Amino acid sequence: MLLEQLKEQLNFTKHEKDVALYILEHREQIPGMSAGDLASASLTSKATVVRLSQKLGLAGYQELKLRLVAEINQDNRISQMLANDPITDKSSYADIVSTLPVLYDKAVTRTRLSLDTNSMNRINNVLQKAECIDIYGTGISYILAQAATFKFATLGVESSAYESINSHYLAARSHKKTVSFLISFTGANRTVNSMARYLREATNNHVVGIMGPHSSDIRQWCHEIVEISNRDSLLSLDVISSFTAANYVLDIFFALLLSRRYKEHAKSSIEMLKHMPLLLNQPYWHFEEGTEKE
Repeated sequence: MLLEQLKEQLNFTKHEKDVALYILEHREQIPGMSAGDLASASLTSKATVVRLSQKLGLAGYQELKLRLVAEINQDNRISQMLANDPITDKSSYADIVSTLPVLYDKAVTRTRLSLDTNSMNRINNVLQKAECIDIYGTGISYILAQAATFKFATLGVESSAYESINSHYLAARSHKKTVSFLISFTGANRTVNSMARYLREATNNHVVGIMGPHSSDIRQWCHEIVEISNRDSLLSLDVISSFTAANYVLDIFFALLLSRRYKEHAKSSIEMLKHMPLLLNQPYWHFEEGTEKE
């Protein structure tokens, strides 16, 4: 980084240090100054300015100005991002307890407002007829996929989570009506994009992307895209927002399936309760032909 090199002043002469110090103290003014202007302002010479630029590994003073502008813009962007983050090094327990629900609410609200009702209804129509639900993700989105498949499985739907393509499995199950959800918090994950392309071109699966805003490349491989909230953050808060938003979308589809299967699910839930004590290792009572037994 140019600014770091100017601060370190490694192997700089006295006059080069004078130029470096002036640049650091007047960095916003440098882009509008010529080499001669900088030399006069730092009480050095134009030759010193050029030598310093070359010592920094640059072709000359013009390249130094271009690099400096780029780094200033980057620093300003980072400062702005940090200023907008609700959690800082000053945040207390009480601050964080109050802040997180706001982050959750914003992620859900932004996603809800961006939902395309027609698209969601089309996905739901396909989902209701599906025999299998596969969910693909990488890293933390794979963890989310695992949690979602557990929910769908409680409804008696065959559901699995994957971090990669299992081509043999897909070929063996090609006769089944399958909905494939792909999750990418940014929308630009190359691995997820490759999986989407394979699913679209090599299978009959209905491919649905649950994607962040940078999904232009993957759209061509998906039958539908559901865009999720993704905030610009340096401190991993984007993970909280994206995870919450994607989980919200998957829960919508879970609830839609539950609604259509409500009576069947209620019946299986009652049956499950009869055997719940076996899981909890507790005494239990059940009813059989109107007789209570312990």
